[in-house]
Amino acid sequence: MIGDTIRFSVRTKIVLMGLLVLLGLIFRYPTVPHEIGWDSFGVHLLANSVSEFGYAKWWLHPTSIIGWYPYSGVPSAVPFILSGISQCTGMDTEKVILLYSMILGIFCIFGAYLMAGAIWDNDIFKFLVAIVFSTAPGILAKTTWTGHARTLFIIALPLFIYLLLRTRTFKLRFSILTFVILVLLLTTHHYIYFTIPIIIGYLIIVMVYKSGNYVKSIRIPENFANFAVFMSFLIMFSIPYFKRSLWWTDPEMARAGVGASIYAWISSVMLPGYVRYIGILIIFIVGGYMYLLFKRNKKFGEWFLLIALASLAPFLYISTYMKWFIAPFASLLIGVALTNIAIAGMQKSPHIEKRKCVTAFVIILLLSIIFSGYYQYLHFLNDPNPNKRYMEERTHVGGLWIKDNVDKNKNMIVGGAIAFRARVFSISEVPTLTGEAPADLAYGFVDPNKLEVKQIYSPYSVNFYFNDPYNVINHKFTDTIVNHMMHDNINNRKSMWIRPIFELNISYYVENKDSSDPFTRSVEQIKNNLYDNGKIRVWSLKDSNY
Repeated sequence: MIGDTIRFSVRTKIVLMGLLVLLGLIFRYPTVPHEIGWDSFGVHLLANSVSEFGYAKWWLHPTSIIGWYPYSGVPSAVPFILSGISQCTGMDTEKVILLYSMILGIFCIFGAYLMAGAIWDNDIFKFLVAIVFSTAPGILAKTTWTGHARTLFIIALPLFIYLLLRTRTFKLRFSILTFVILVLLLTTHHYIYFTIPIIIGYLIIVMVYKSGNYVKSIRIPENFANFAVFMSFLIMFSIPYFKRSLWWTDPEMARAGVGASIYAWISSVMLPGYVRYIGILIIFIVGGYMYLLFKRNKKFGEWFLLIALASLAPFLYISTYMKWFIAPFASLLIGVALTNIAIAGMQKSPHIEKRKCVTAFVIILLLSIIFSGYYQYLHFLNDPNPNKRYMEERTHVGGLWIKDNVDKNKNMIVGGAIAFRARVFSISEVPTLTGEAPADLAYGFVDPNKLEVKQIYSPYSVNFYFNDPYNVINHKFTDTIVNHMMHDNINNRKSMWIRPIFELNISYYVENKDSSDPFTRSVEQIKNNLYDNGKIRVWSLKDSNY
């Protein structure tokens, strides 16, 4: 059935696309008062610094741009995009992140639509892939009021696949565009490594097609090719059975012994993660894959999809990352299966009741949307500590008080987890030692001239590209300093963890009342409290006892 081509009228396309965009906006309408995420606030801080200083103060080396140099953190594309929008619109970064997320949420619809068209130019297939991808729980989670660097990469990936496939037809123009989008991905997230198997798979199919054109006598039996592709997938998928370093086990699950058996790991960690982030339509992936595998007269895009999946198979065990990266490919396979159901429902056949097929098809899509809606709106309602996933209102209000009442020439330190520190700093905009390495460098808590950095791998070594190629040999990262400081006593001036308070001229301490530590208790005994809203308290460290 995948050989059939079905076209919609222009009016039908506009209506369907309009409804899909409307659904995307509804799904991404915020139900929480403030920005969601943890890593998002690290990006938020870097965007603030670009807006304030006019350049990336955390860049110490060309590799800082892509996050390979100490204190560079994540690649730099997203902070610059957020800062650019903020400077052009005059909006604060938190509102910019909301706008940015919604834009990406809409963009992912069109990116998936183009990607699907490069595989099979069928309107039903293209719209189904667009709706499956854009409403997948994982895609919704990463495009709902969060500035995580991973978001842009995931949303741009379908566009990259589309451009890569079109390169075969329009070599010069699309080769340039593919290179541009690849550079964007490189400066967005370290997911760039996972694009290597995709590119290799594409080149393999191109060489096979070219060899067939130049040597007319080459005729590979299709059944043999299908068998070879399937065996390639099985072999690649089986590699982690013998190389357990490819397993990715959460520390809590490791302590519970789940990682002791690969079968327990797959059932307890891997599969639930993929279902949670791809959605219940994941059950159609097997059907879509098997249909493509045994389909006769496969086109270039279909061979590419099969080879790309075989190349990515061993990385499926790294579910922490692949549950996001695999989403476009999962959407394509699901789209193949659902398109066959849709076409079967439209065809008149004595063996298939058209109305029942259409009804079943609609129910399947509704169940998928309901599943995604549950995780968007209901899943976190019973969370005993829902404020962990977003910034609480009192944290935001406290940050605004600090912004209005504390001189920006002063320095602060914030207690609690690193995400809480970044949240307070992102709103207050008063220089704060948080433990977020690139932000601490940008705001002057680390002197770049005093850093001794050693290159530990050569650019000619594979380790240079897959491990941190540089290492700081004379300095501890600021997250280590802050964490140790919170377990020390402010009166212990000789402590190497307390000395930074004096050396960095830190004037204020912001306490997270939900956490308790020795540093906070020592501050409460001798310092003056300036502000208390029930969630945070601000203490002056510059007084007669200091």
